[in-house]
This record gives sequence, C-alpha cells and structure tokens, in this order.
Amino acid sequence: MNYLQQNFIYLSQIIGLPVVVSGDGARVGYVSDLVAGLREMYPKITAVKIRKKMSAEHFYVLWKDVVKVAENKALVITSMPEANVALGENEICLRETFWDKQIVDISGSKVVRVNDLHLLREDPNFWVVHMDIGFKGLVRRLGWAPFVEYISKWLFAYELKERFISWKYVQPVTMARAGESLSLKVPHSKMAELHPAELADILIDIGTDERIAILKALGNTMAASALKELPLKLRIQTAELLKHDQLASIINEMPPDEAVDILNKLPRKKVSYILNALQPDKVAQLKNLLSYSEKVAGSLMNTEYVSVRSSVTVNQVWEKIRAELKKKESIYYVYVLDDNDTLIGVLTLRQLLTAQHDKMVSEVMRKRVAKVRVDDDVKDVAQHFLKYDFTVLPVVDKHNKIQGTITIKDAFESVYPRIREEAEQELA
Repeated sequence: MNYLQQNFIYLSQIIGLPVVVSGDGARVGYVSDLVAGLREMYPKITAVKIRKKMSAEHFYVLWKDVVKVAENKALVITSMPEANVALGENEICLRETFWDKQIVDISGSKVVRVNDLHLLREDPNFWVVHMDIGFKGLVRRLGWAPFVEYISKWLFAYELKERFISWKYVQPVTMARAGESLSLKVPHSKMAELHPAELADILIDIGTDERIAILKALGNTMAASALKELPLKLRIQTAELLKHDQLASIINEMPPDEAVDILNKLPRKKVSYILNALQPDKVAQLKNLLSYSEKVAGSLMNTEYVSVRSSVTVNQVWEKIRAELKKKESIYYVYVLDDNDTLIGVLTLRQLLTAQHDKMVSEVMRKRVAKVRVDDDVKDVAQHFLKYDFTVLPVVDKHNKIQGTITIKDAFESVYPRIREEAEQELA
C-alpha cells in the first residue's frame, strides 16, 4: 500500500478517508474526526472518530489500534472495537473544536479563524503542531487547492503561501463540543501574559459569550485590568451580562474611579447587590464617588493615593511607598499633609531619589501644588492638565483637604464626548 512518507499531514487529508479493517479489508465507515489529548505541550492524537458505513452513527477507535494511514486511500485499523470507547476529560475532537472557530493568536494578539490543522507524524504517533489560518488551508479543505493554485499562478503569477501559527502561541477561545467554552487554566493561561490593553483588543473582536468566558477564566485581577481598557459602552454591556458575584469580585479589584464608571450605568438593584458583597471601606469609597455628578472632578478621581506628614523623613516615605505598592494602581507623586490633613506640598519620585534619606520632607517638598476642586467642571480639569503638563492632579475639597487624584487619561476620556457634542452642534 501507499504509506504516508511525509513528516507532516493536514487534518483535512485524513477527514473523510475510508476506514478498513486489517486482514479482511472490510470497509466499516469513514473518518469523521481525530481526537487529541491536551496533557502534553502539543496535543497528541489518541483516537479516531468514525462514521459508520451507510449510517449517521459514530464510534471511536483508540489510536493504538490504528495500523496505518494511507494518504488519499484509507485509514487501517486492527479490528472493530468490542466495547464503546469514551473520551477522557482532557480529550477533544479536533475538527469539531477548531475548524472555522476563532482563536486568539497570542504572538500577534489578534483573533483569527482556523481553516485546517497541521499534524506532525512520527510513527505511530501524531501531534497537532500548527494552526493553518491561511486561504490556502481553506481551499485545500474544500478540495479546490490544485485548481485555485493553477489559476493563481496563471493569471497573477502568484503562489499561494501557507500561513501557520504554532500551537504554543495559540489559546482557543471557544470549544465547539457541547457548545461549551474552553476553560483557561489561570495563572498558566497564555492569555494572562498579555498586556491588559492587548487583551482588551482581543475581547473587542470576539463574541459576547466568548468575552464573558475569557473574563471568567482570567481571574479577578486580570479581568479587572482588561475590563477597564474596553470602551465604556462595551464595558457596561459586559458588566450587565456578568453574574452578580463575579462582577462584584472584579469590581473589588478595580480602582474606585474605574469601578464607578461602570456602577453609574448599571441598574440600581445590581449596584445594590454588588455594594453588599464588598468590604465596608471599599463601599464607602464607591458611595462617596457615586455621590458626585458625572460633570465634576469628584466623579473622576481615584481615592487611592499616597500621602505623608511633613514631619517624616525621606527614608520613612520610601518605607511607605514600598508598603503601598501592592495596593495602589500606580504611584506618581506623594502628597504632603500637615497635622490638620491639609494639602501643603508634593514630592515627585525624582525628588525622593535625589534627596538624602535623613532629610525631613518639609525640606525637600514642592510647596506650590497644582490642584483641582471636587466640584470643578471636567472641562476645567482638562484645561488644568494642558496648563500644568502633569500626569496626575490632586483633588481637594473647599478646606484644601485631599480627596483623591485624577489622571490625564481619565480627564480627557471624560471631556471628549462633551467636546465632540458641542462641536457637532456648532457645525449644525
């Protein structure tokens, strides 16, 4: 017989092959799918799914009972299985799971569709090593490859090229079997290695069900980081679909200002449930921010910041920064307060790096502090950023007591819709 000599073969070259029994050569059906186990770095073929001859019924044969694969001819098995073979917990049907499904290409951080699978053969074992995402893979599957390649060369002098993604750079988004989503194993998931902004780009491109499944699998901290990078409309839409307890866990990991952006748009009943599930100190922060109008600075501020007394040393400031690093989203400045909690100065990280550690904060701090009031209009806040060229500005009340901070990103994201609306009105 004509044995397959190549080291590689495509799944599409195996699907549909007649299945014959070694010895008597009886044809018992056709290859419907290949089964692979996910325990190894590259999925190893463990069984073949066969559709019975002249029937819609299927049965499985273990791969160890496959004698050989004769390319374009047949798949040969030792004998018909005596008992039903069931799939294991970590086994999947390749065609059913991947063909025409979306995957996340981790190396390129984008969503693509699978047209075929590229298998490595080292008799008697087969492994999945590449996803074929190219046009050539699609026409091969449809049986049009020779015709399309001929036309491409004849008309356009162009040769169709393969487009592969290595399995190690791919994390499946959906599982076709039983319509279930693939469970990502966190923290080992490759998805968790992406920057939140890259992950957000992927979440934008995929469907709603897949988006919810990925957020659930990522873990609360990573899910919170990715969710806050989504456009606000999509953020709200996604939050509305998350279960109450899952959303509460994600909200708990978000900076207060980002959390409030979402809570402001959710139904009161859902907001009430979420607040009841959080710790009292977090609830107090959120309720305080929720009390402000969306048009004023108070609604944008993050209530997590680092402050110190003017009477401490630079060394003590560094100790506090180290202690706060895990709790705070980011640290740009250290704000200096007097004994009445009034804002009297600010320290930059550069000042702290160059100052002697035994110096008092009052000796090295900058006494003139650019700041905004909690009731300042967000347009005025944006103008302050343009005027002073800071990354972050502190927010104070009428008694000059610091209430939080606002980043330049939050300020301009908030004011942009209003500027666009006013511009459209003027043009009209």
